[in-house]
Amino acid sequence: MALGNGVRTSSSGLQGLRVLVVEDGWQVADGLKLSLEQWGMIVAGPVATAREAQSLVMECRPDLAVVDVNLKGEMGYRLMDWLHDRGIHVVVISGYEDLPGSLGKFAAVLQKPFTDAVLLTTLKRTMGPGRTP
Repeated sequence: MALGNGVRTSSSGLQGLRVLVVEDGWQVADGLKLSLEQWGMIVAGPVATAREAQSLVMECRPDLAVVDVNLKGEMGYRLMDWLHDRGIHVVVISGYEDLPGSLGKFAAVLQKPFTDAVLLTTLKRTMGPGRTP
């Protein structure tokens, strides 16, 4: 994952959005947090399990969640559905090439590795005017 590669913008249109990061790889999680904060987003987490994510959602009520498919050996599909059902936009990230078609209901699916530029473009498209989870 090539995060933190210099894509900085104070006019990302994402300032103030609350985002939950659910990723069990600490390097990827830290890179996501750093990039999201540089774009003015308020980051909850990162957390590495579905249980931690659900607990944090109750505290911070995110607008958006960036969720890895595999969380310490547990597939995150149930968590993604749970977040979606609560009106939270879900951006799925995965290193797997073959993913279920049911992921199409989520805001976006990003294949690892991805760059800051791809992430920023995806988040702008996801959180743009008129989007619903």
